Amino acid sequence: MSLAELKEQAAALPPNEQAELAAYLAEQLRRDDPAYRTELARLIEDRDPNNWVRWDEVKKESRN
Repeated sequence: MSLAELKEQAAALPPNEQAELAAYLAEQLRRDDPAYRTELARLIEDRDPNNWVRWDEVKKESRN
């Protein structure tokens, strides 16, 4: 499958699946970046609920 075909297929996906695909691709691009991995680990290990973001809030913000 060519890049043009992949783009066409991605454009045909529903918005929620496009967002999932975008997140997957971003993760693929960052997976070998040590600074990103360090920051991600720091965020995951944060135990302060005041710093947490609910997934439904993120989805709402992405629609605006």
